[in-house]
Amino acid sequence: MDKIRHINILPPTLLLAISALVSRLLGVVRDHMLASTFGATSGTGIYNLDTYYAAFRIPDLLYNILVFGAVSAAFIPIFTQYKKSGQLDEAWKFASSMLHLMLFAILAISGIVYIFAPQFVHIVAGGFDEESLALTVRLMRILLLSPILFSLSSVLISIQDSFKTFFFRSLAPVFYNLGIILGIVYFGKTFGVVGVVWGVIIGVALQLLVQLPALLLVGYKHVWTLGLNRPDVRKAFKLIIPRILGLSMNQLTLVVNTLIASFLMTGSITIFYLSDNLQALPLGIIAISFAITSFATLSELATEESKEPFSNEIKRVMQQILYLIIPATLGMLVLRSEIIDVILVSGRFSLSDAQITQKVLAFLIISLFAQSLIPILSRGFFAFHNTKTPVVTGFIGGALSIIASYLLAITFGFGITGIAIAFSSGVILNFLLLYISMYKHCKYPILDLWNVCKMIIAGIAMTLSVAIVRQVVNYEGSMYQRIGIILMISIIGAFVYFAFSALLNIPERKMIFRSIKKMK
Repeated sequence: MDKIRHINILPPTLLLAISALVSRLLGVVRDHMLASTFGATSGTGIYNLDTYYAAFRIPDLLYNILVFGAVSAAFIPIFTQYKKSGQLDEAWKFASSMLHLMLFAILAISGIVYIFAPQFVHIVAGGFDEESLALTVRLMRILLLSPILFSLSSVLISIQDSFKTFFFRSLAPVFYNLGIILGIVYFGKTFGVVGVVWGVIIGVALQLLVQLPALLLVGYKHVWTLGLNRPDVRKAFKLIIPRILGLSMNQLTLVVNTLIASFLMTGSITIFYLSDNLQALPLGIIAISFAITSFATLSELATEESKEPFSNEIKRVMQQILYLIIPATLGMLVLRSEIIDVILVSGRFSLSDAQITQKVLAFLIISLFAQSLIPILSRGFFAFHNTKTPVVTGFIGGALSIIASYLLAITFGFGITGIAIAFSSGVILNFLLLYISMYKHCKYPILDLWNVCKMIIAGIAMTLSVAIVRQVVNYEGSMYQRIGIILMISIIGAFVYFAFSALLNIPERKMIFRSIKKMK
């Protein structure tokens, strides 16, 4: 077990982080092109991005509830147990059964949604006019292809995660964004958002195809069986059901937010999702990469009698996430005006759009630390085959978010900014409940609060240095010159943060640099 306890997850984490960085940079290019081509508050007809984002809600709900989160939560712990005990034949039968059953389920449900698409669109975008509603129906029906293709790739990704093989799965988001960019460039100006949606489908197909070489790498053996009577399949679906309930609340929150935003000014949905994409940059690069690569290790440690090794591992990962996410959060908060200016302000995306986006982004960033730690805490419970606790905490956090969204956005007239405040409030509450529950379950410390305080002090020093340099430097010139200025300020801020980390003797700094050196 010592090998498990001291395994260095940073090499695969770095691989996923680099992939996520490339993918997120492509996502920045994608959002820049969407904003400049279609705008936000000025969009009309086939150029209305509100319809594009609203059309995603139901297909995304199907994918996130029935496929991605549910499969990974139930699949990896069971598959890992088979692999650990040397029962690979049983592991492949289990994997094949899950793939077939998930595919059949998603095909049936997608077919029902296709038929009743007009009714579903009214649920997610009831505030749209008739033209926008009709366009959203058309887009949603095309996008229903995406959860079907994603259901196949999610099982392949879960198999790779179980083997701790991350190269091919790391390429998936890169090809996904390339497909969307292809749709914007070649189809967007002619067919509007309909062309972009077909680019999404191309991207989903590409991210599936790039997974196929991984099957040879892990020695995958497909078995043509449904396995309805297999005990492992029944156990997996018992684990999936509470996970579905938990994800349902999270997805319901997004559906309600989209519905409320559809009654606000045109472009509110677009501004919210563009802001969410921006604040998700460090989330995808840092937090999700750590959570993915640590899950298999946590699943193995969860089988030990003592909870101390598990507690030490989840503590170590959470500390490393916070060490990187705190400066990223503070940096984005200070430089959000410049970031939005470079990425979004162009073409149809106006300065007034940017001003609203700045406010929304600020309130979303506040909860970035919570969004970053929820994935690893949730996976910690999944490792113990406990999917109920994340359901309860997610339900409570989601309920707060939904109630607050309506009150702040509609009753008190805060508009889309109110939805951002409500979203962050719900996420932070979800994190606090998860953290308390995990601490009680482990009975060992899962965060070193003194070290977290030192990270915050180093982050404040970094923030002050960035704010000072920002006032001194003349932020003008071409787009490339402005990007250069942002990079220069970011490098100065990073230097100050690492310098104060050394001064305060923050152990995560040494841990990360030592692990990176071992990779050479």
